[in-house]
Amino acid sequence: MLLSYTTAAGQTKEVKLEKKPMTIGRSPKADLVIEDEKASRLHCGIRWQDDEFTVKDLASKNGTFVNDERIESHTLQPDDVIRVGNTSFTVKKASATGGATTAFQEMEKQMSGGKGYDTILKEIVGQSGSKPERS
Repeated sequence: MLLSYTTAAGQTKEVKLEKKPMTIGRSPKADLVIEDEKASRLHCGIRWQDDEFTVKDLASKNGTFVNDERIESHTLQPDDVIRVGNTSFTVKKASATGGATTAFQEMEKQMSGGKGYDTILKEIVGQSGSKPERS
């Protein structure tokens, strides 16, 4: 599973959830540090247990919310939205490629949509800004 969120600077990030526990908060000691004045230093934790991820509030001052309900502990599902202070994290199911679309997958998608191999290659060469040399 992945956590997708937007930083205070407006940058979208994704973090892959691992089997090792992870803490979220504004302290430099947190595994995932967020710049959010409403977040506690160590606000909540996510852990892998019994083949599922669980988020647990760590006695935070403002509470941890999942899908707009305050929780003490909650088993995470895809599309859940975790709110820590003013920061929202969307839970996503990770793809087999770890969340990234490969160039090969993109080509397959375009070809199944009707584009030919030569057309796709011409678009790639055109986007790179350089033209192949002719001899």
